[in-house]
Amino acid sequence: MFANLIFILPIITLLIFFIRVIFYKGNNVQSCLIFILYFLPLMNLKIVKEVWGGFRTFDFICIYCFFFLFKDFINIDFKSKYRLYFFLFILLCIVTILSGLISEFPDTTYLNVLKIIPVFIFSRFFILECIKDSNFYIRAINALKISYVIALSFLLIQIIVGLKFTIYQDLNNNTVDSNYNLIRYPGIFYDSQASGQYMAMGSFLFLFVEEGISKKGRTINFLIYVFALVGIAYAGSRSAIGGFAVGMFFVFFMVGKKIRIYGIAILLILAVGYSIFSPNITIFNRAQNLSEDYLFRQSLWNKALTIAEKHPYLGIGSGNYKNYVMRHDQDQYLEIEPGVLLYFDQPENGYLKIIVELGFIGFGIFVLFILVPLFKGLLYYLKGFIDKRVIFLIAALICWLVAFNTVYSIYDNRILIMVASMTVLIITYPFKTYTYELD
Repeated sequence: MFANLIFILPIITLLIFFIRVIFYKGNNVQSCLIFILYFLPLMNLKIVKEVWGGFRTFDFICIYCFFFLFKDFINIDFKSKYRLYFFLFILLCIVTILSGLISEFPDTTYLNVLKIIPVFIFSRFFILECIKDSNFYIRAINALKISYVIALSFLLIQIIVGLKFTIYQDLNNNTVDSNYNLIRYPGIFYDSQASGQYMAMGSFLFLFVEEGISKKGRTINFLIYVFALVGIAYAGSRSAIGGFAVGMFFVFFMVGKKIRIYGIAILLILAVGYSIFSPNITIFNRAQNLSEDYLFRQSLWNKALTIAEKHPYLGIGSGNYKNYVMRHDQDQYLEIEPGVLLYFDQPENGYLKIIVELGFIGFGIFVLFILVPLFKGLLYYLKGFIDKRVIFLIAALICWLVAFNTVYSIYDNRILIMVASMTVLIITYPFKTYTYELD
């Protein structure tokens, strides 16, 4: 129905960026960041052909910010408590380049070095603005909420209208399972698993409410959260559901009884919804082939581990999984049509893809990027330096960490931005008024 928009939307998005951010808002860091967060559903639109790098709208905007707002970017304080993340970024770039030097497919690896830089430009600017302006922190969260509501609304309309309501010419094969006559709704995404992860992770934002917000505002946040559960269910991603469940268990365990009351209310709503709608919701019907899917994934995981054992330190080079299996492990494919083979570009596990492509050294750096903020934020909360709302951001990150176990989702800039945003929001979470010096 809207398939041709995939060619028009990138142009419209960049035009709006130039008009609003550069001419209207005065070309500053905050306006660029807020634009990315408000227009997050459009940040994965391709503006360059795949053979030229496949760069997206998000990449273009970040590179623009780097060159034209360079003076705001370059101010690096090596004594800052945030310096660790800068050094991790440098180490990751070095490991990625070195993996390219020993790779059979160096061109792809070097191109991927360029493609990982935009998210670090975004995160660097994001951290700086949250530190400089305490009001920007809440503005960023509200912008993420608005973009989430837009994506959720698109998904709900798609559930009613059908899969023809999409911005893509074609959707991933996993959106329709002909064997079980099931539909998994991808919403604004090309892939239903990515949609499920985004819906699950972003839902925790609506448990985070501003201090002093009205009762009406709290009610609106709660209602959106309930609708988000519908979006998660209809995306049909079991990993997203599992991540969401683990995240909610963490929330129930860590915060007070008031949120537990909300949790009980949600469970009752889910129980009623399950009894009424379960025959029509993909996630419930997919339980029947759970063991079959697990065995299939396990075979891919074992093959990925075998590759990792052959290239343990620096891997086969970033972005080279598909190239490698086409040359050395040619039974890693799906026959989507008679005679038409689709080789895997990931082993249905985000962690294993990183281990295979960047080795255990690169994987260790990646893990530190996520776990250091997560544990540091939790420690600060337990010591009473920051308030309990940080738990919702940590839960969102935990949700994604669980779901990432079954699919490498950060190939999509919208998931990548959400993960980076949650990480930055935890890193820069404002201390209470009686803040102590911690570093």
